[in-house]
Amino acid sequence: MKLFRAATLVVAVAAVIGLAGCVQTPTGGHTATPSADASNSASPSSSPTPTPAAPSATPTDPAKPVTVACSTLISAQTMYDFNPNFGLDAAFSPKTGSSAATAVADRGTACNWLNQTSGGTITVSVARPGAAKLGQLKSTAARGAASSGYGDAAYFSTSGGAGRVDVFTGEYWLVATSVYFASTVDAGPLLTSALGALK
Repeated sequence: MKLFRAATLVVAVAAVIGLAGCVQTPTGGHTATPSADASNSASPSSSPTPTPAAPSATPTDPAKPVTVACSTLISAQTMYDFNPNFGLDAAFSPKTGSSAATAVADRGTACNWLNQTSGGTITVSVARPGAAKLGQLKSTAARGAASSGYGDAAYFSTSGGAGRVDVFTGEYWLVATSVYFASTVDAGPLLTSALGALK
């Protein structure tokens, strides 16, 4: 019995010693070894402070609405004096890519008058597109002929047989287009009326 207990004790001690010398091998096949000096181990790095997300870009000079009515922009009497055959076109819808469509997209107003005899039109639009875009529009319009006496700056150009006057006054962009305009002077009474309505 003593011999059996002694043998059991020897086996148990051997098992303990064997487990104490065992080093776990990671699945990669490399044997992990303990650090030689625990004091030299790198301290865990502090979590980086998250950088706040940049706010979405917003225009610094967005377009401002123009709420003036067509009948105020060009009064019925002013249009009658210009040509009594013209009447306000209540069903007007600006053509894509036109200055009137651009004005409407910039929260402006676009108006059209139709000649009841010839079918010719006069389109007048106004917008406050913001300083940056206003500068771009002015730069483009300046390719035309400069005209004096209207707003801060005015330019006349022609396209497709129609005359066009771009007028810049303060933060406003005013455009008048018609086959009836051979020069800025031809649009003069209408421009004067519109500029007066914007004051």
